[in-house]
Amino acid sequence: MGSTSGANLGKKRKLDNRLSGEKHFVDQHREKLIQRITMIPPVLDNLLQEGLLTQEQCDTVNAKETPQEKMRGLYQFSRGWSIPDKDIFYQALQDSNPGVMEHLEGTSLSANLGKKRKLDNRLSDIGEEHRESMKEKFLRIPEYNSRMGEAVHLKKRFTKLSMIKGHKNKEEKVQELRSSGRRHVQIMEKRFPITIPALFDPDEEGFIPKIVVLQGPAGIGKTMTSKKIMLDWASGDLYKDKFDFVFYLSCREISTIPGDISLVGLLSRTCRLQSLDDLVSILKDRGSQRKLLTIVDGFDELRWTLEEKFEGCPDISMETHKEIILQSLLRRQVLPRSSLIITTRSLAMEKLKPFIDDSRNVEIQGFTRDDREEYVHNFYGNKEDADKVLSIIKDNEVVYTMCAVPVTCWIVCTVMKQEIRKDLALIQCKTTTSVYLLYLEVLLTHHSKEEQSVRQKQTCLKKLCALANQGVLNQQILFEKKDLERHGLSLDEVESVFLNENIFHWDVRTQTCYSFIHLTVQEFLAALYYGMDDGSGSMEGTSLPEICKGKSLHRFRSDSSHLSLSVQFLFGLLNENQVKTFSDITGIPISLRAKPAMLAWATKDINKTFPTPTIFCLYETQDEDFIRSVMSRCSSLELYGSRTDHLWMNKNYSMQLNYCLKTLKRESFQSLQFESLIVGPECQKLLSPFLHRCPKVR
Repeated sequence: MGSTSGANLGKKRKLDNRLSGEKHFVDQHREKLIQRITMIPPVLDNLLQEGLLTQEQCDTVNAKETPQEKMRGLYQFSRGWSIPDKDIFYQALQDSNPGVMEHLEGTSLSANLGKKRKLDNRLSDIGEEHRESMKEKFLRIPEYNSRMGEAVHLKKRFTKLSMIKGHKNKEEKVQELRSSGRRHVQIMEKRFPITIPALFDPDEEGFIPKIVVLQGPAGIGKTMTSKKIMLDWASGDLYKDKFDFVFYLSCREISTIPGDISLVGLLSRTCRLQSLDDLVSILKDRGSQRKLLTIVDGFDELRWTLEEKFEGCPDISMETHKEIILQSLLRRQVLPRSSLIITTRSLAMEKLKPFIDDSRNVEIQGFTRDDREEYVHNFYGNKEDADKVLSIIKDNEVVYTMCAVPVTCWIVCTVMKQEIRKDLALIQCKTTTSVYLLYLEVLLTHHSKEEQSVRQKQTCLKKLCALANQGVLNQQILFEKKDLERHGLSLDEVESVFLNENIFHWDVRTQTCYSFIHLTVQEFLAALYYGMDDGSGSMEGTSLPEICKGKSLHRFRSDSSHLSLSVQFLFGLLNENQVKTFSDITGIPISLRAKPAMLAWATKDINKTFPTPTIFCLYETQDEDFIRSVMSRCSSLELYGSRTDHLWMNKNYSMQLNYCLKTLKRESFQSLQFESLIVGPECQKLLSPFLHRCPKVR
């Protein structure tokens, strides 16, 4: 029994030596073996039989007088042996001197247990250090337009979002989008809401995901949710028993990495551990029992440059191209036992699919009715002010609907916060463009440098709009100093509230990049570029703005989806009344001279179909003559949605459709057909005057 136990311990020792990289047992205990091994002839016979020693070498060892001298002689011949050879040597010693070997094995086992306790204690200290640093990092976060030193408490400001669990293939998604009426409602009701704590819970079939994808449009709250997960975990309020270590990766920061990097180097950007060795000890394979979670925030912001498919990089310390490292992490070729949360805009889901499989897909839908009220109360912290603003928002259904998107809710609250002491009934927020014009007005009148003249503000705004336009056309959201200089922007001007400064820390240096406070603001300023009066953005009446790609608005959406919101803003800027109000208050003239060209572009290729984005663009103008000129080109209307429509848009769409249809004369159309659009009771009531007078409705 003793011999068997010793053999098992020996096998374990061999395995441990190989995994840990330590010295082999016979080398580690060389001196003790020389002093304690007495039965040497059987060892020599065994090694002779295995071919490790020649007869001459055995005779040389046997010629020694004492056992100690014989063992020293034996060790002389073992210097060139491989690990498998030393395993044979070990087994020969074990067979001939089991008592000595078991004693040394026991001593080593105790030492290893001691080392393990020390390692566990050290990992516990590292974990506490990591948690504390993450709490410090994510406790207070800057808002979109906050200046240096300004931040809000994440826990106080964060409002939960409505999230729906979905795991559908492409065909199922098409079916959902094409359904209408009660059928669509039934499909949506089958999807149960999910909370952040339940993201990794088993489903009805017992499936526990290793990868969770949080998807949604820009400004829906994906990054805020990621940061809240980090803060709650670090505070011990979330995933306490699920994950020992949670790491955060910003794809916006990853895009700025100039050269090769390792996974350890990538994670060290945000984890803030004092020693890089501590991070290595967390990630190493021999610590695979530790439960790790990595949050990859903003997958859609990555700009992939490698076209070929490369093999993965399973080595956490090997430096290679950042895209190879990231692909290896997403494909779980490195840290295969760890879990992932990936956030992305819905339009980038197709790009993400090749990298992952067997994931849990969750759609962030934004604020519910109660969530919006909670957000407004959290924003103001004053019940009287919050209730006053809520009453204004609720009176305008369009704005109230848009406030389901957190960034829009924030913009509306920011705009109204400046006017809280005035007559709020005077504020007009009918369209998306009007909301952003009001927001820009607040920035120019309340947050820009006081010493700047109107002329200086106008010059700076022109340059920023030119930068925004170039970025939108090239799908660029991060700008370096040279990009700013190319548009004549100085660093002093960059200190305005229009751009954020992003400082990225590398091993021996830092890199500074600049971005607009949010992508939607960049898209708005890109449209404004074509309306800056007497500047490079102004257009002659026969010239079409560059962002209006393609032959017509009707065919625009399919090939240039990244320009769609900017084009929608462009149509909104055709409204002379709201643009004049903005100019009167700020002193900055805006004149979109391309109205005739845009009307021709909007009416070209019209037969009878109107996709959702066309209705959005027409509604933004708030110009009945313009809308009538476009929609009266056909006697029949076929209105259909698109794959990128979101649930919150449907009510908004019906109201915008109602506004556009009101511009038509009674005899303007003979039939009306809805395709892939919800026409529920509320929408039917709103459209009832047109539905009743239309001879043919489908």
